[in-house]
Amino acid sequence: MPTSHLRSRLAALAVALFSLAASAQIGLELQTERQRYLRYEPVNVLLTVTNLSGNTLDFSGDSMDTQGRIAFKITSASGRTPKLMNAMGNPAKGLTLAPGEARTLSIALNQYYDMQREDSYSITALLDHGRLARRHVSQPARAEVQDGLPILVKNIGLPMERKTGLIKAIKISLLRFADTDEDIYAMRAEDEENVYAVFRLGSYIDGEKPQMELDDNSLVHLLLQIRPRLYVYYIFGFEGRNLRLRQKRFYVSADGAPPSLSRETGYLRVVHGQIAREGIDYYEQKGDEKQKEKPVKADIESKEE
Repeated sequence: MPTSHLRSRLAALAVALFSLAASAQIGLELQTERQRYLRYEPVNVLLTVTNLSGNTLDFSGDSMDTQGRIAFKITSASGRTPKLMNAMGNPAKGLTLAPGEARTLSIALNQYYDMQREDSYSITALLDHGRLARRHVSQPARAEVQDGLPILVKNIGLPMERKTGLIKAIKISLLRFADTDEDIYAMRAEDEENVYAVFRLGSYIDGEKPQMELDDNSLVHLLLQIRPRLYVYYIFGFEGRNLRLRQKRFYVSADGAPPSLSRETGYLRVVHGQIAREGIDYYEQKGDEKQKEKPVKADIESKEE
């Protein structure tokens, strides 16, 4: 190809790219909060929307000038397109952007799309507004959804309705989950119809066997070794249909023997352990830093596929 012809084509391409950039009235930047998600936990993405139009944009939807919508195009490696479960859902609802303003939205995709299958997903954000001439599209982001390997399983009975006295059986599973940088412990509460909560619990290591026990008040007690000398003790309890963290404490050995759960006194407690000292025996990251031992609660999600 002659040099002059190549230069002409490059110049035309540069003009086209400049024209496209100049016509962009919205900037969209999409990121996933994690590279890999445990099945049924919230698939959270962060979408930064920047108003480049020079005008205030209102997404409240009461008139043609304020009708705006954010949706997503999701494809999977298996070729099965995730089903839209909430056609009326709109993450842009209530959003107002002044000229030049940028807002970052945290969006749980599986509130709108069925992403509970194990698969690899490519996610693209789409933004439309009544005052904008064209649809704006983000660069794609990628995420994986995988299940965990059950280690321990317990069944817990909870009253479903006071009037009927029916007992609802909930399965509590302690899982080993292969995250991108390490294996971790996770816990899931579910029955035949719904998943009530998913929690990430801490790093998995080949050490003392984990313990999971239920007490007379239907509280779930978990004792896990997450470091060579460090253990974490959780207590979870149901409040209505939500499983909540009641207590979290770190332990180290008090007498050379590994800490363990015991019923010797008639109730569950940790023996052979003493409370670990933060900053000496362990360090728990806070704020915006990565918190490997921080539990993450999931909303109730249907298991229907």
